[in-house]
Amino acid sequence: MDKVLIITYYWPPSGGAGVQRWLKLSKYLALKNTDVHVISVNPKNASYIQHDQSLCKDVHKNIKVHLTQSFEPINYYAKLVGKSNVPISGFSNVDNDNWKLKLVNFIRSHIFIPDPRRGWNKFAYKKALEVIKEYKIKNVITTSPPHSTQLIGLRLKKVLGSSIRWISDFRDPWTDIYYYELLQHSFLSHTINKRYERKVIEQSDAIFTVGERFKSSLLSKTDAISDDKISIITNGFDPEDFLTKKRNKNSAFTISYIGTISDYYKPEVFFSALGKLIEKYPDISIQFRLIGIVTDRLKSFIQDQIGKVAMFIPTVAHDKAVDYMVSSDMLLLITQGEEGTIPGKTFEYLASERRILCIGKGDAALAISRCNAGQSFERDEEKAIFSYLEVALLDFRDKKTYKVNTQEIIKYSREYQAKQIIEACNKL
Repeated sequence: MDKVLIITYYWPPSGGAGVQRWLKLSKYLALKNTDVHVISVNPKNASYIQHDQSLCKDVHKNIKVHLTQSFEPINYYAKLVGKSNVPISGFSNVDNDNWKLKLVNFIRSHIFIPDPRRGWNKFAYKKALEVIKEYKIKNVITTSPPHSTQLIGLRLKKVLGSSIRWISDFRDPWTDIYYYELLQHSFLSHTINKRYERKVIEQSDAIFTVGERFKSSLLSKTDAISDDKISIITNGFDPEDFLTKKRNKNSAFTISYIGTISDYYKPEVFFSALGKLIEKYPDISIQFRLIGIVTDRLKSFIQDQIGKVAMFIPTVAHDKAVDYMVSSDMLLLITQGEEGTIPGKTFEYLASERRILCIGKGDAALAISRCNAGQSFERDEEKAIFSYLEVALLDFRDKKTYKVNTQEIIKYSREYQAKQIIEACNKL
């Protein structure tokens, strides 16, 4: 693969998990002498959920970035209902008893299908035609969410046909996403959404997705494609992010969670077990750090269960988030929704070589098990969670080092995955 065009809404200075996948993959594609072009939205027009200027340094110098205008209705109805009432990552602030949020959801689900960022499409499509023609690009990758980005690829394929090879990349499910029901789609809007989803799956030349269960979900949408159309390119980590990180010894047994955590994640069982551990071992210092976004209800619940042990830290830049990972004794991972869901942070957790306690089974649990990086539990296994926390705490007290399988972990590096992408595209 000598050239590729990547169409992605999320690009630095956007922050959060959505930007990481193709920012890092494009870097390693460029390092492997692929001529990489990226089309994204001009930050002045974008409606990013998070900003992280530190990620700008990860854009490889050889990547050609083409920015476009966009019409962003989110920016307008943020003024109407207030910025705090606009749904954020994972819809963790959605409260359908709040009339303002119900209004936002109604607008989102019935007027802007599949999502409000569709206003970017006409600008991105026009720029894509120019870039493909000028640079004679054959390989085009569209990545979502937002799933409206896939409609750009759909239109390009309709117009350009076999002159391009279109790969649709799904980082998250479309109509199967765990918060889909919160959007309160009508029968009509849901039908339109399903039709768009099916067309993208059927008409793209190849599909990338992040796990086996996502692949099964995509295959279930239509009988018109075969299993070999879909390649699994998991999320991953950039080894360079961890080269200079020091793993210092803590004076307190430190558990960290990095990212968004909402009521829909149902994490209560962990904090109940941790509260019991604190009661049983009052002489061993324990600290729990939540770095990111948490709902008010969950914050109150956590404080009730573990008291002053809890520390709440606002969202930080990616580099700082990695610091928090490697400086922990244990990392908490929570899979939300379907069993196939693999939070993007999973692989950076693995790269940190810290012990992981995962709430929720599925593909994330398989990765953790494969790397001997921790253990996963269902939400009704409080006793087992307590026992695992106890083992980890006593290992900390006795200064025992937890060993992970680094040979398996390296298979989730972005460099390794860039090779997989090149191989997959060369087969088309």
